[in-house]
Amino acid sequence: MKLVTKIAIGVSALALAAPVAGQRLGSERPKDAKPDVGRTTSTAATTTTGRKLDISKEAQKAIVELQNAVNANDTANIPAKIAAAQAVAKTTDDKYFIAINQVKAAVAANDAVALKAGVEAMEASGGSDPADLSTRYTDLGKRLQTAGQVDAAAQAYQKAVGFDPNNPSTLALFASLREKQGQKGEAVSLMQKSFAASKAKGVKVAENNFKFAAGLAYGMRSPAAVDIAREWIAAYPSTTSWRDGLRIYRDISGAKGAQLADTMRLARAANALSGESDYFALANALVSDGALVEAKSVLAEASKASGVDVSKQSFKGLAAQAAKAPAAAAVDASAKAALAAGDAAALIDAGDSLYGAGSYAEAAALYRAAVPKDANLANLRLGMALARAGDKAGAEAALNAVTGPNQSLARFWLLWMSTKN
Repeated sequence: MKLVTKIAIGVSALALAAPVAGQRLGSERPKDAKPDVGRTTSTAATTTTGRKLDISKEAQKAIVELQNAVNANDTANIPAKIAAAQAVAKTTDDKYFIAINQVKAAVAANDAVALKAGVEAMEASGGSDPADLSTRYTDLGKRLQTAGQVDAAAQAYQKAVGFDPNNPSTLALFASLREKQGQKGEAVSLMQKSFAASKAKGVKVAENNFKFAAGLAYGMRSPAAVDIAREWIAAYPSTTSWRDGLRIYRDISGAKGAQLADTMRLARAANALSGESDYFALANALVSDGALVEAKSVLAEASKASGVDVSKQSFKGLAAQAAKAPAAAAVDASAKAALAAGDAAALIDAGDSLYGAGSYAEAAALYRAAVPKDANLANLRLGMALARAGDKAGAEAALNAVTGPNQSLARFWLLWMSTKN
């Protein structure tokens, strides 16, 4: 129970991280060029994107006056100028250009309410493209959120995602807000969509975003936490990501017995054991699974590890059990007898003793012999042994053949092979 408590505390700390939305969305200058209608002698103007704006003759004077007021930051007269221009607007681009000036004035005044009206007017005009509206609604959402208008901010983000469902930054911002609203399930889903969108664009996800999403999903005890942990490790393989990722897997899957031992074996292979709880968990799982040779090796390693006191009674009890481990000659004899008899359990037990002694290639031979009779466990152990022996192709074949409850763990072992170099 104490061990589980430590794991829960360690992993739940991930939820404290906040997602990184990437580059600042929006700007104080809307991205569409605003043609200076006041200096043109034509009723047509062109944006920098190449699209011509059809400004009607009827609206031109009022729009020029509005634009001049906005450029001069004449805040006292801008509302009246907006109303006057809207009253004479005829074309889509009349309405669009008026709305652009509304947005510019609202941004200059840092007025989130006026900005909302301006962005909505841009959408209603029919002159904006979806990508631009997504950017503007995202910026609006950020400003409304800063202003404490959480529900309005959520609506703005929802609009932004509707116009561009594959913008990683918008999805991450929306997820952060949903988490604050207590809608954690949706927040996790939005973060996963953000990861997929980043991958599609060839953009690397910020590590903090993986931590944020993993913490949320873990707090809900959602299986999604395991998938996110795997993505996190793949993008940022380190002793920390391996340790926390495997702890998430252990807790969410409820790993115990042989499954726990195999999980902790991977943590050891990834150099992700840290502190007494990790070494005790591995040694205890190995003793419980009868892998005494390996338990003895782990305890010897623990005695040299920083922050581990093997003189404690809990470790002494494990050491007493591990002391009963068979000698090398007995291990070899058991291996030969198991191969001769062909019994799956005996083959796996003998293979475990060889694996625990570091004789990975020899252990693989026994696991391979057990595959026809206990395919999933034998393939998992075969893949583990071949991975430790450096036979990548053989390990991949065995691990990819694992199905059932051990399949998720097999994927972690496959991930270790792909990231260890």
